[in-house]
Amino acid sequence: MSFQNRMIIPAANGLITLSIPLKGGRENKELLKEVLIDNSQRWQARHWRTITSAYRRSPWFEFYEPSLQPLYHREYKLLHEWNLDILRWIISQLKVEIDLKLALEQKVVETAEDKQDERYMKPANYQDRLFCNQLPVYAQVFQDRLGFQSNVSIADLIFNEGNKSRSLLV
Repeated sequence: MSFQNRMIIPAANGLITLSIPLKGGRENKELLKEVLIDNSQRWQARHWRTITSAYRRSPWFEFYEPSLQPLYHREYKLLHEWNLDILRWIISQLKVEIDLKLALEQKVVETAEDKQDERYMKPANYQDRLFCNQLPVYAQVFQDRLGFQSNVSIADLIFNEGNKSRSLLV
């Protein structure tokens, strides 16, 4: 289990995990460049509906929606293609220059060394990581009900803070 096929967002009733279904399931041992998405489950429609429901009241969602929506309507066969496109979208919205070095020859496997690394995050422990408390606090859509939710998708920061997002990360 990793974040290579999922994101977590705050919604009206708490945190929601949006997971992209993979052919081969959770025990996939393929190279990253070979991991196939299971598009028979209409994940994009479900994700987009959840995202619009969670963020339509955020101050900046309407501004970013036209550039993000096409990613949820294009069919992706490979997980790394989706991840690259969404990462490029995030980089362009934050207006940062990053040299992407791809690690497509890696296998989707956790090693013992990974698990010992204090920076290593997986869905089961991501809220326990020490640096979660070092992230910026900003206004979130459901903060009045849930309190501030740290360590969620960067999309949450972008939809809630817009052009200020980058400066909050520096």
